[in-house]
Amino acid sequence: MNPLPFILLTDRDAFWKRMQAQDLRWKEILGLVLFVCLACALYGAVLAGWRSPLLSLYVAAKLPALFLGTTALVAIFNWMIASFLGSGLSFKSSVFTVFAAMTIGCWILLALVPVSLFFLLSGVSYSGTHTELQIAHNTILMTHIFILALAGVGGNAALLQGLRRIVRPRCPATSLFFAWLAAFAFVGCQLSWILRPFIGSPFFPIEFLRPDALDRNFYEFVFTEVLPFLLTGGK
Repeated sequence: MNPLPFILLTDRDAFWKRMQAQDLRWKEILGLVLFVCLACALYGAVLAGWRSPLLSLYVAAKLPALFLGTTALVAIFNWMIASFLGSGLSFKSSVFTVFAAMTIGCWILLALVPVSLFFLLSGVSYSGTHTELQIAHNTILMTHIFILALAGVGGNAALLQGLRRIVRPRCPATSLFFAWLAAFAFVGCQLSWILRPFIGSPFFPIEFLRPDALDRNFYEFVFTEVLPFLLTGGK
């Protein structure tokens, strides 16, 4: 029998059939967890590659923690929402669905590793004035935010059709899907803020976690500092 990560890549219909038949065993979740860790570690090493090898090592450890932490927190919320909407999903089914979405997202990340690496090697300035370095940092940050968001949305969207198959007929599967997606986005963004740095600002020392990890939030930083700076060209 193929491991679940490969089933989700090559024969998603088989996964949903096993889900409907209640044939998935808890120990199989370990295969999904291991795959998420390996995929995130590889992407994380590239993510911080422009800054330093040490930060690449840190992020290779932190990105799996970010993805698994987000998945664990969201799984509980998703099960509660699924129960409220009358989906008929058990806690086990909700957990497997959430981890399946994350697994597909990680397949997307793996496919984009060469793209990210090419971007870093060909289009990133490693030296320059304060403004030039800040533009480089903010550009890399927004690029990776977009890629990670793409992977997350893609992973969840790939499961929408299957979700419609396993919930009860009266359950609004589309509403359930968007509620789950919103939970992924909110928890993932804020947890990434707490676990920063992932990109590594050229104006701060290399460190595993920032001492002000619990100050402010992801949305305040992006919409009041990063995007305005990029839109004005640092002026």
